Amino acid sequence: MFNLLEDKLIGVKTDSCLIQSSLPDVYELMMKDEVLAFPSLRPHQRHAWHAFLAQLGASALFRAGKLDVPMPSACWRSLIGNLTPDFPNNEPWHLVVNEMTRPAFMQPPASSENKRSAYKNLCNTPDELDILVTAKNHDLKSASAIGGFTDDWLFSLVTLQTTGGFSGSGHFGIARMNGGFGSRPSFSITPSERPGAHLQRDILALLERRSEILQEHAMQDGGLLLLWCLPWDGTKGEALTLPDLDPYFIEICRRVRMKADADGKLTCGKATSKEARINAKNFNGNIGDPWTPVDQRGPKSLTLGAGGFHYRRLVDYLFSENWTHPILLRPRQLENCSSSIVWLLAKAMVRGQGKTEGYYERALPVRHRIKGALGRPSNQELGDIATMHVKEIATIQGILRYAVSVFAAGGRDAIRDEHRFRARSWSDKLDQFVDSHFFERLQDVLEAESTDQRRQVRKRWMLEVVDMARELLRQASDALPCPVVQRYRIRAAAESLFEGRIRGPKGVPEYFTDTE
Repeated sequence: MFNLLEDKLIGVKTDSCLIQSSLPDVYELMMKDEVLAFPSLRPHQRHAWHAFLAQLGASALFRAGKLDVPMPSACWRSLIGNLTPDFPNNEPWHLVVNEMTRPAFMQPPASSENKRSAYKNLCNTPDELDILVTAKNHDLKSASAIGGFTDDWLFSLVTLQTTGGFSGSGHFGIARMNGGFGSRPSFSITPSERPGAHLQRDILALLERRSEILQEHAMQDGGLLLLWCLPWDGTKGEALTLPDLDPYFIEICRRVRMKADADGKLTCGKATSKEARINAKNFNGNIGDPWTPVDQRGPKSLTLGAGGFHYRRLVDYLFSENWTHPILLRPRQLENCSSSIVWLLAKAMVRGQGKTEGYYERALPVRHRIKGALGRPSNQELGDIATMHVKEIATIQGILRYAVSVFAAGGRDAIRDEHRFRARSWSDKLDQFVDSHFFERLQDVLEAESTDQRRQVRKRWMLEVVDMARELLRQASDALPCPVVQRYRIRAAAESLFEGRIRGPKGVPEYFTDTE
């Protein structure tokens, strides 16, 4: 029941209308770049769905000996169906299969019908199955998707099985993350933010770079691919090892089983397991995920912290020698030869202990000069320039914070914690301004033709930051509490301190002449 290869279960918003599609139909529409969105797909599920489609599509093409993406839905139906030749009735692509000894989509079979009783933890709504921790009902309410559609269940199932982390005894996380409280971030480049263009690009890049993962990681060419097709009773000794797996294996981390009542209403039962499905704990997530940067100081896969993709973090991830870029962040040969702009897409959900700490996305336009630096072990020139910008901006922020603190203290140096607290919000506003412009200005510097031009571009950027800091100091002087008769004197003291420090030896004096 609910056959993904034949039944039109997935809602798709195209350029002209909203339609229902099968999984092969989705591939046809995506390859034609006609998809605007999947209405039932929640933001934190986007990468899980994209990664699933990319890994499945690339693997189906590779095993069929094809190096380019087909268009027709019928062709995709044949390619995907050929991945499961042991199941002529296509059970691995059905959301509901009543026989426990047969796989269902993203649902591993059991060794016998007697194991059905283990699936006693029932999910009545698709958001109960999802990875978001909503038990306290503080932000997103739990079990609220009462009228969920079939594709709501589909997206929750894919997200849980391919990005789930540790969530209590017997509920282990995926192998492609550093620990049970880690995350599976996504870094890749794409010619467009449209989902179809992004998917087509990643599928072709996965086909081209398959051998790189095989060389770097102990995996098997043509190994186990669709892990939900294998029996799993959750006992000790059933864990798979990396040498058993295909480099683009689509994993599962939980024992779940869906069923439908007479009216077609879906529910899902969950069972525990004694150990993780894949024995990869010692690898700390460094198993060749095509989207995840690896920290060479571990080595370990990136776990994004609260706060998301701030410019200081991205400078570290993109330009530091500490990080190895994933293969999908590295430009393809055609992309390197073209001067066209590409988009860098970064996505991740931050998982804390017993809570969800936010979902983050960032899209950055990348020009040709900086595009060529992506994927290299390190780019000294680019890294040095970016790091210098970060340090100088931190200096300006510190001076602004101190000047606002002095104003809050009544123009005196007797600054207390309460004054620093009031100043922090104004410093944060400067940080937000910088964050929205940082990478655009960095690329302006890199595209300068000569050393002198580069110095002039850097100077304009830093003076722009100083001007914003000056404006924020003025706004703070208007907004913060102060005796009316003393406001002019206190403001003058704060502004004098700011101007003196910004031009002094501990500021950024190289950007000021006698007339500036």
